[in-house]
Amino acid sequence: MSLGTRIEAQVASPSDGWVVYAGPFRSYGQLLIINAGGGYHILLAGMDKITVELGQFVLSGEPVGVMGRGPQLVSSAGLGTAQPILYVEFRKDGNSIDPTPWWATSESEKVRG
Repeated sequence: MSLGTRIEAQVASPSDGWVVYAGPFRSYGQLLIINAGGGYHILLAGMDKITVELGQFVLSGEPVGVMGRGPQLVSSAGLGTAQPILYVEFRKDGNSIDPTPWWATSESEKVRG
C-alpha cells in the first residue's frame, strides 16, 4: 500500500519488532524492514531518513524515520502527486499479505507477532 504523507512527516513503527534492514534499496529510497515475529515482516520504504539502527528493537508507535520533501519511489511518479509517498508492505513467510488486521483500533484487536 502507498500512503501520501506530509513533507518531512515522522514515520512510526506499526508493530513491535527487530530492525533487520535499514538503508537504501534500489529505487525505494530508504527501506526499513521490521521482523515482527512469527514469520511476519513489515517493510516501510520511501523515507528520506531512517532514525533507528540495524538490530534495534522498536515498539509499536515508536518513531523510525522521516519522510522527505517529495516522492522517493520511482514507481510513485505515475501517481501524479508531488507529496512524499510511504510504501508499506506486510509479509508472512516471505509472501505479501493483506495488512487490514494490522490496522487495529483497539488493544484487544491488535495482531500479536
